[in-house]
Amino acid sequence: MKKFYLLFLIGLLISGCTSSQETQSQNKNDVEYYVFDNAEKLDSIDNGIEKTEEIKKDTLKQEEDFQQSKDSVSFSKYIIQLGAFSTKERAENFIKENQRKISYMMSAIYNQQSKLYVVQLPPFKERGEAESVRNTLWKISVFKDAFIVSE
Repeated sequence: MKKFYLLFLIGLLISGCTSSQETQSQNKNDVEYYVFDNAEKLDSIDNGIEKTEEIKKDTLKQEEDFQQSKDSVSFSKYIIQLGAFSTKERAENFIKENQRKISYMMSAIYNQQSKLYVVQLPPFKERGEAESVRNTLWKISVFKDAFIVSE
């Protein structure tokens, strides 16, 4: 009787291993897809290629414009950016939750280049003053990623 149970258990073990190996070999052929909530829906592969080309052209133009403005004009404003959000509601919620933590007024502004709502402090005329405020903000955990944007 013990031999029967032992043979039965061995049979179950072998059949269980065989089916898992088949499943693994089937899954190797499956394609993995990554889904992003904020990704733009594409109708076709051709449309996706066109969009990619447009993005490359826009990026190159932005880099050229920035380089020209950097070479020809010195920056006069230094703005501390505290965050960037995909919707205006998220940006406003961030401001509501964190405005009491600092004495500067935060504002949410739509940035055309990044297509995001950025939360910023009012501009500073001198970089040293902006750096000092930014360094103070870094001590507050929610503002640890704050950085300076020059205009």
